[in-house]
Amino acid sequence: MANVKQRGNAWQLSWSEGGRQYRRSLGPITAGEAAKICSAKEAELTHGVRIIAKLPTLQDFMTAYTEWYVASHPTTKAQFRSEIKQLLERFGHRQIDSIRPTEIEQWKADRLKVRARETVGKELRRFRAALNCGIQWEEIDCNPFAKVSAPRGTRSVAVKFYTAAQVRMLHKKADRGALWLLMACTGLRRGEAVKASKSRDVVRVGKQWRLRIESTPDESGEGRTKSGKWREVPLNARALEALAALPDRIAECHPDTLSDWFAADAKALKLGGTLHRLRHTFCAHLVMAGVPLRRVQLLAGHADYKTTEIYAHLAPEGAKGAVDKLRF
Repeated sequence: MANVKQRGNAWQLSWSEGGRQYRRSLGPITAGEAAKICSAKEAELTHGVRIIAKLPTLQDFMTAYTEWYVASHPTTKAQFRSEIKQLLERFGHRQIDSIRPTEIEQWKADRLKVRARETVGKELRRFRAALNCGIQWEEIDCNPFAKVSAPRGTRSVAVKFYTAAQVRMLHKKADRGALWLLMACTGLRRGEAVKASKSRDVVRVGKQWRLRIESTPDESGEGRTKSGKWREVPLNARALEALAALPDRIAECHPDTLSDWFAADAKALKLGGTLHRLRHTFCAHLVMAGVPLRRVQLLAGHADYKTTEIYAHLAPEGAKGAVDKLRF
């Protein structure tokens, strides 16, 4: 049985399903529209077939999503709320399936006039990810943000990485030093790290132990490698030492939480930087040790060789050694 009630300017749909009571805001629609939605919901419950799309407003959905998100990684609460504020001011009152990608594109164009590309891109990606979760949870049926490209920054700066001494400091003094050492020795991305299991992913090939990193995403999409391809990284003595100090699931948490943990440790040690700097450290030190760029690409799992090329200037011979070979 389904029914609708008006609360202020908005209508609310209520129904019972599987012994549970459900309630969903329909937003500021007319009484006739609310009645049609109620009738369609009753037909859906009677015949077991969805007849209409689920119709929460963007504000209602994001309120529920924010509660889940903040509970999962509370240290990002303030940043998350800041990143969703502007889009909610424009579209929060709208039912999700009524928002057109062209309207979001117009918002993006207006926003880019006053904010950096990185900022606007983050705001759009937040909503794309949130609504993708809503679809997976079967709470909503569409994601208008999926059809809008999120701009990325155009900065081009030298890659930053930690020295060997700084990695040793992280290992010895940070609360989760063994984890940071392992990531520096293997180049794991954060999404790969939270999925990794010693019993499943550490394999022996001949006399060598390797960490096998496979692209097997879970229901939320976590665990997929960025390139979509699997790879194996040989484990050196330091990596094996770090593994021995870690539990079977080396980082059983959300990727954002892992980033927060590292940021806190790096700040406490006055090193600065983000978790991704450990991956830069892995690649940079391989190149400085004379490992060919193609091999670095394979070990790091870079889909595009151009990504690996940002470390080319660190090769032992370097640019000076190359130009010194000219004989004019």
